[in-house]
Amino acid sequence: MIVIGLMSGTSADGIDAALVEISGAPPALTWKLIHHHHAAYPPELQNEILACVSRETGIIDRVCALNVALGEQFADAAINAARAANLALERVDLIGSHGQTVWHIPGRATLQIGDAAIIAEKTGVTTISNFRARDIAAGGQGAPLVAYVDVLLFSAAEKIRVAQNIGGIANLTFLPKKFHHRETENTERERKKSWRSSRLGGEIYPIAFDSGPGNALIDDAARRATNGAQARDENGALAARGRVNEKLLNELLAHAYFKTPPPKTTGREIFGAALGAEIWTRARDLRGEDIIATLTALTADSIARAYRNFLPQFPDEIILSGGGARNPTLVARLREKIQPARLILSDEFGLPVEAKEALAFAILAYESAHHRPGNLPSATGAKRAVVLGEITPAYTSLRAERSNPQDTSEIALLRPSQPQKPLLAMTESINPATENIDALSTLEIVRAINREDARVADAVAVEIENIARAVDEITTRLQNGGRLIYVGAGTSGRLGILDAVEMPPTFSTPPDVVIGLIAGGHAAMFRAVEGAEDDRAQGARDLAALNVNEKDSVVGLSASGGAPYVLGALAEANARGALTISVAANDPAPIHALAAIQIAARVGAEVIAGSTRLKAGTAQKMILNLISTAVMIRLGKTYGNLMVDLQATNEKLRARAIRIVERACNLPRADAEKLLRACDGEVKTAIVAHLARVSPEIARARLNRAKGVVRAALS
Repeated sequence: MIVIGLMSGTSADGIDAALVEISGAPPALTWKLIHHHHAAYPPELQNEILACVSRETGIIDRVCALNVALGEQFADAAINAARAANLALERVDLIGSHGQTVWHIPGRATLQIGDAAIIAEKTGVTTISNFRARDIAAGGQGAPLVAYVDVLLFSAAEKIRVAQNIGGIANLTFLPKKFHHRETENTERERKKSWRSSRLGGEIYPIAFDSGPGNALIDDAARRATNGAQARDENGALAARGRVNEKLLNELLAHAYFKTPPPKTTGREIFGAALGAEIWTRARDLRGEDIIATLTALTADSIARAYRNFLPQFPDEIILSGGGARNPTLVARLREKIQPARLILSDEFGLPVEAKEALAFAILAYESAHHRPGNLPSATGAKRAVVLGEITPAYTSLRAERSNPQDTSEIALLRPSQPQKPLLAMTESINPATENIDALSTLEIVRAINREDARVADAVAVEIENIARAVDEITTRLQNGGRLIYVGAGTSGRLGILDAVEMPPTFSTPPDVVIGLIAGGHAAMFRAVEGAEDDRAQGARDLAALNVNEKDSVVGLSASGGAPYVLGALAEANARGALTISVAANDPAPIHALAAIQIAARVGAEVIAGSTRLKAGTAQKMILNLISTAVMIRLGKTYGNLMVDLQATNEKLRARAIRIVERACNLPRADAEKLLRACDGEVKTAIVAHLARVSPEIARARLNRAKGVVRAALS
């Protein structure tokens, strides 16, 4: 896929456009930078941007007009990048535009402008934009999003690295040794871990945050020192002629932001023109060059302090990118402050320092187009990994779509054309990692499938909070006499029935407490019943036949999230007041609109496109295991991790029952067998009778009062 990434940072000096060829999927995603293009803003446009990011002058009609003007600029930057690479725009599959940040309130709100509709319309290329908002909606800071890409590009097996970008604001990504990228590294437990340790289960994870000012304050001072003749300190020349004022530097380093632990992000709201004016007034007795030298030192020193104060390990290497990497005075100060770490420009990795963030948004757009999350919760503080951005579809040339190219009638001009490249549902899309699987050896085929399977547990982990919520809601209803009903079609339906039929022998539940429904009925368990999943009305009828009510819980299972049979059943369940839960491998999907609790295990494209019996089916089985097992634990069907409510209906289960009593009561086998016989084979009764030293009759009475929970019966 060929993608153009567009980025205008806090410096607001222009747009970086990266034309990138991307293929594969994490951790085997590959990229090739075809061309990098920088489009400088005209001075009047840059001044307008700076006015709009000010509280005093950023009035709404001004911002609205700038949104359109920047949309035109971003579109032109994409067009010119393709032209410079001698590439027709028709060959570009996607544009990822970060836009221009106007205001950012970490964790609460964010606004990037540069209208994506204009970009898509002017270029004819589908555009993904507004990346930050989705992370904020998931409880994150909204930045830094580049951390996801830093992990892909710069992680090393035997080196601790930091990917350091110095734009208007300086941001960093800490990359520990041997970190293997996972699509969805994001549990709530991990998010709440100390940022000082950044560990989960002994493993150190990447973290990322804004360390503070980059070029923003330096640029502001350069404009003031030169009466607007210079928009920046070109090559650090002004700072090189000045002297660092240690008193002012220490005052600036005392700013509360530098003491705040991550997750954190910042912008011109803190380190912008307002602070620049305050510093200029405070330091009016200093030469302009001295102020610039001090602000240059502030950037370098605050970065180095962030490493020492907030990173779990000091890095071996720092990979530097962004406009600040072209400031020799700043780079020299930073190199001195981060000793003994080695400072490397990203150029050495084939990535020009100016192109890194534009390339990052090309990759993030590519990931979003493949329905894969693009944030790292350990970096942003989000409660989950989410697919980022908003999609603005573009259409191919209307003239090319007409059957008669000479037809210029109004009807022909109004006739809608087809999307260039429709973004398929995740379960139907092509998996780049297995496009050539038929050309592999048998061993390579099996390895490729196994690699994809390894992603499933991580995808399920994203939904742990929703699964836990479902467990608690289902448990409450079962305790009040309700039922758990699975509804699915094809593989999904079979998995639901498989889970349901295991409950009576494993946990002694009556067979009518956990029930499975499958489109096509009993026959569909053993062979496909064509068309059954498309019958929405039958789904509603099958559910109604069970006399579902408000005490019941209905779990709709559909890999695609669109099986009409399942949708009909969920709609009927809602009408009857039951709890509804959706389990799918796509998000968004129609099934989620019908469910009170939504569980979407985004496992990505299947090894064989559309074959949802593979990863999607595996994810559903794992989710059902989690739900039913956790519910039964909550209902007291276990004592510790012992299956104390099993029905010993065969020789294997009778032997297991004896072993459970042996272990729980610390008895020899013969004594356990004798105790079990005295308690009529009831494992729970035997355990309570022995441990509480009471008769089987009293043990049963205790268990009844404790609603079958062994621990409660023993207390």
